[in-house]
Amino acid sequence: MSPPNIELAGRVAIVTGAAGSLGGAIALELLKAGANVACVVRRRDDFRRVPWAPHRGVGRSFGVCADLRREADIRRMVHSVLRHFGRIDILVNNAAVRGPTAPVTKLSLKDWRQVLETNLTGPFLCARECLKHMARRREGKIINISSMAGRMAYPLRAAYASSKWGLIGLTVTLAQEAGPANVQVNSICPGPVEGPVMDEVITRRARALGLDAGIVRQQFTRATALGRMVAPEDVSRLVLFLCSQAARNITGQAVEVSAGYGLWRGS
Repeated sequence: MSPPNIELAGRVAIVTGAAGSLGGAIALELLKAGANVACVVRRRDDFRRVPWAPHRGVGRSFGVCADLRREADIRRMVHSVLRHFGRIDILVNNAAVRGPTAPVTKLSLKDWRQVLETNLTGPFLCARECLKHMARRREGKIINISSMAGRMAYPLRAAYASSKWGLIGLTVTLAQEAGPANVQVNSICPGPVEGPVMDEVITRRARALGLDAGIVRQQFTRATALGRMVAPEDVSRLVLFLCSQAARNITGQAVEVSAGYGLWRGS
């Protein structure tokens, strides 16, 4: 169930990484609230597995292909959305790559750059291009999907953690710069999110540590105060709230939805 009394009819949102379980949940949440949603994926084949595909009659959705590591692709994507819908009210920077699970001493420069280009440079470029339009209209919402990995140490995932820490830094700086134009900028920091991505994270971590995947899953779960992982819908509902008028005075924040992940770091 979506949060009550949140209506986004007539609003236009861009959601990157819309082919994944989390991006799909976010796109669907906004569609159900009445928004028009531009769903950005990297490859055309990704449209075959988008979670929001059966719900295209709920509001209006528009698919766009773009490699978010390429400045020209992002400019074309934003231009396509403006041409199709005529405006941009909301940007959700959700697309990300996991990167390798390895100590820093075994992390290649190529892998480092790939993670930073997708997880940090991509959101910067998307925000820059969308903000130009939002500032002219003196209204807008930018939501960056960071991670609890951007709030604490994350051994064996240095590139990913660095990108998510950086995304929070971009958020607070952009919030200050965009505030005079009445554009709110926030980050969301999910804890471990159930789904295929988390399954792969667990598998890779188990392999790197020489542990059973079930043990690693338990480690993640036990690191939460509530003893459970986060559902994609927990994140998408928070996105919907931050897109609403109820959140009009919330900006520059990194909001955690983590089931209390990492609250206790003692023995």
